[in-house]
Amino acid sequence: MPSVGAVVENRCGLPWLVLFPDGVVHETAAAWFRELLVSDSSPATLRSYGYDLLRWFRWLAATDGNWSRASRERVRDFVLFLRESPRPGRGADAVGFAPRTINHQLAVLSAFYDYAIYYGLGPLMNPVPHPSPQDRRAVEHHDPGRPWPVHRRAAYRQRVPRQVPRSLSDDAANALFSALKFNRDRALVAFWLSSGVRASELLGLSHNRIDYGRRTIAVVSKGTRAVQEVPASADAFVWLSLYLAEGYVGSGDEPVWWTLRAPRRPLTYHAARAVLLRAQAALGTRHRLHDLRHTAAMRMANDPAFTLVDVQTVLRHAHISTTELYLQPRMDDLVEKMELLRQRRAEAATQPPVVAAGYDEAAVRELLGLDR
Repeated sequence: MPSVGAVVENRCGLPWLVLFPDGVVHETAAAWFRELLVSDSSPATLRSYGYDLLRWFRWLAATDGNWSRASRERVRDFVLFLRESPRPGRGADAVGFAPRTINHQLAVLSAFYDYAIYYGLGPLMNPVPHPSPQDRRAVEHHDPGRPWPVHRRAAYRQRVPRQVPRSLSDDAANALFSALKFNRDRALVAFWLSSGVRASELLGLSHNRIDYGRRTIAVVSKGTRAVQEVPASADAFVWLSLYLAEGYVGSGDEPVWWTLRAPRRPLTYHAARAVLLRAQAALGTRHRLHDLRHTAAMRMANDPAFTLVDVQTVLRHAHISTTELYLQPRMDDLVEKMELLRQRRAEAATQPPVVAAGYDEAAVRELLGLDR
């Protein structure tokens, strides 16, 4: 696709804008963003939606299409393009966007066209197929005491496979921790592995939200944006103290995490991701920041001292069904258990059978032919 247009940060008014074509603000997208902002959508949501719209606009520009007159066939061809195009940043062998990415793209386009049609901003129909009315009514009036009904996916929506959350084994986590070079990075990883907070939540931590006595931190939750307290391990606070002792002491609402090189500035998500990738260069792994949250959740879910409700409270999940995903065993653990099972069966085969009390052992061995 042509590299035309951009999603840019705006310092006054809307936090993000879609420029399409180059240097020109897409007015309909800006009006929709204004509607979302008034509806209490976060700036991160606007940024994500902006890149989805930009991908759609670029594809239409490459195929001589107009967004206000797009048809259902255009959406169908766009989905085929997403399924077969190389995935950016994943190597030459990675083909096709993930099913969740395609479904998210369609959901954004559907909401964008619904807004444009409602306010009469160009299109006369929504080119993205909607779910059937029967399926929507079944979801709207769902009984919490009953399982969710099975309904058909809307047209062009992809089948999303049920996957085990990506987490690190204990050996992989220890190797990653040993590869870190600075106390700041060790403190970050220790908090992620023990508290299970999201990467952006921990990076937004300020000094007045740390309770050293109770060993808790208060983070702004991603979904509700409420300030919630989360416990962390004692080791994480030790590494945090070592990092602050190096001259990064602050107070009040000042950020905790800063860059190590001058000029000093708050540590961003992309900078923390680069730190993790550099540490894994020698290990040959590519774990993501969110994998650390999955690792903490798997550890808590498999600990007999934690109930499922405890894990849900620490992770701040709205629905316990989300927490239940962490009850699935890791493949590495299953491989290890399978090897232990093989060893136990091999040892049992070499052991002589035990004759129950009241039977003549010599007669039983003669009957079974064990001495031959």
